[in-house]
Amino acid sequence: MAALFKSSDSSKLDEKFHYTLARTSSDEGEGSLSSDGLLEKDTIQLAKTNSILRRYAPLIFAHIFIFLLYLVLLYLVASSYASYRRLNGPGLVITPAREAVLYEERSFTLGDRIQEKGIYSGKPSAELDLAWHNLLENENIRISPEVMDHYGRKDIGVAIPDGSGYVGTLNMWHEIHCIKRVHQYMYQDYYFKDSTPQQKEKNRLHNEHCLDFLRQSAMCHGDVGLITFHWTETSRMPVANATTHECVNWQKMEDWTKKDSVNMFRLGLVHPKFGPAYPDGEGDNIGVADGPPHEHGDH
Repeated sequence: MAALFKSSDSSKLDEKFHYTLARTSSDEGEGSLSSDGLLEKDTIQLAKTNSILRRYAPLIFAHIFIFLLYLVLLYLVASSYASYRRLNGPGLVITPAREAVLYEERSFTLGDRIQEKGIYSGKPSAELDLAWHNLLENENIRISPEVMDHYGRKDIGVAIPDGSGYVGTLNMWHEIHCIKRVHQYMYQDYYFKDSTPQQKEKNRLHNEHCLDFLRQSAMCHGDVGLITFHWTETSRMPVANATTHECVNWQKMEDWTKKDSVNMFRLGLVHPKFGPAYPDGEGDNIGVADGPPHEHGDH
């Protein structure tokens, strides 16, 4: 009986032992995983990833925002620089007039009617001389010591006696001056009638200089506006017909010049060796017609 009981208990213990092994087999934890185990581990890993994303999401979005902001700023800077180049040119030359430079597209007056004349061309007249006088009236300007120092010309520059700066002009006024001189040279009997042979030779050399200066200026500006041609009823050859030009806004430039203009013949300039530069208050008026005041002398 005892042996039977013991055998029965042993059988039950074996069943319990085998049942326990089935539930706690090392095959579940350390051997090959069941499909349920894989799914559970993937779920845990995904939860951890989501937790990390939630934790660092503000930082990630902040970096994305900063990156986009940099792109926008870079675009604005590039656009601003392109606009500056378009409106103000390359900016290679140091000049006080830089602030007054504004480019615009413009058609030339009489650009396709070359037979007609404007107010600055034609035979000598009081009206023509007045137009040239008014155009060149503010050609001389006051230049600051800083600009003169930049060009290393402070020691040789013509200083204004009151110490406010130095006398100078802009290249554009030199160009206009040369155009006026060449125009006057076409009417020597009027503008140069009382000139001595020495003065006539001086004017010839001056005009040679002006023509070459205008040539260099044209090559410098490099106007890339187009000129086309068309047929007319009056010419066998094609006739030029201009389009538009990239030009400085003249009114803005002229307004800037006026505020800094000086009358160099009234400044009391004194040459260190020869004395007063303009003792009579005027310059060399060779080639200037009688009529309106030509305070800027030899234009």
